[in-house]
Parts: sequence; structure tokens; C-alpha cells
Amino acid sequence: MLKQFNIATLSFRDPVGNEDGWINIATQAQIDEISASITNGGDIWVENGKIHCSGKAPSEFHIFDKEKKQFVISKEKQAELLIKQRAEIRAQINAKRDECVNGGVFVPEINKWVDTDDKGRSTLVEIKADFDLNGKNNTYTLICADNTAQVIHFEEFKAAWNAVKTLKEKMYENAYMHKVLLEQSENPTNYNWSTGWSKTYQEHLNEQQA
Repeated sequence: MLKQFNIATLSFRDPVGNEDGWINIATQAQIDEISASITNGGDIWVENGKIHCSGKAPSEFHIFDKEKKQFVISKEKQAELLIKQRAEIRAQINAKRDECVNGGVFVPEINKWVDTDDKGRSTLVEIKADFDLNGKNNTYTLICADNTAQVIHFEEFKAAWNAVKTLKEKMYENAYMHKVLLEQSENPTNYNWSTGWSKTYQEHLNEQQA
């Protein structure tokens, strides 16, 4: 034997003979399993003179039910778990929203994808300022998502401006809807929040290359 273990004190010692309360441990694997159980939210017990281990808890919200000999989520921990799961899914929804808002938008009027990140929106603001200052009869050059130069007149600019504006509005609305429904879900990890998102320019490129 390698060690002896006392289940009352949850301690190991080097073998010194047979004493009440001390159980012989023969392998390193047993030592590791016992250690993992008692240090990671699990439990150990003795049946027919042999020690049994639950192993580590699946999560911080699980406790070991000694009667059922299995891990369960306690009622006290259930609400805390739901709060954590919903927060994690909300963060994923927000990340997807931002990815779509900044991922470009297709403008049919010019048959081009337009950048919608901070730089792309700033470019549109500058063009709008030029139209406001110099009149709507002018044309301006817009660098599109594919890095090509597109000469646009006012109506085409307005189509691009509205497409970017509408994209942001719809993505925020979609994210809000999903977060409302998420709060109503009793199983947040199974809630499907994949619907209603706009295709990004990168997704468009991936489809073209497939």
C-alpha cells in the first residue's frame, strides 16, 4: 500500500499499521481520485470496507447527494446558476449584435457592400457633410468593403446611409428581443438566439469561396 486515509479527518498518512478509521490506499490513482473529490466539491464514503469517490463536481453549482450517490444542483444554487447562464448568453448576443452592426451591409442601389464599422460610418458622415455644404448635385467617391472605389451621387449616398442606419436599428432590436426571451427561458443554455441576424461581408465572402 502507498498511503492510509482517514475519512473522518480527510487526511492521508504513510502506512503505520492497521488502526480503526484508517483505510489502506493501494494505488496513486486512488490517491488522486480521493484528492480530486475532497478538494473539488465532491464527496467520499465507505461501503463494505472499501472507499468510494464521487470525483470532482461538474460545476460550482453542483452538490453531491449522498443518498442518490450522484451530483445534483441544489435549489439554492439553481437561481444563481440561471443568473450566470443568462449573463453568459447575453454577452454572446451582444457580441453577435456588434459583429453584425460592424460587419458591413449590402446596398442594392450601388450593388456593393459598404463598411459599417467606425471608420466606414465616419466616411459616410464626411460625405454627408460635403453634400450638405456643396449641394446634392455633386458626386463623391466611396471606398467599398471590397476596396473598390465607387462614384456615387446623392440618391445612392442616401441609400447607403439608410442601409447602415437600418442595419444598426434592426440588430439592436433583434438583440433586445432575444434578451427579453432569454429572461423568460427556464433553460438559458438551450435558448436559440441564432435567428434574425444580418449577414456580414465576411460571411458573404466565405459563401463565395465555399
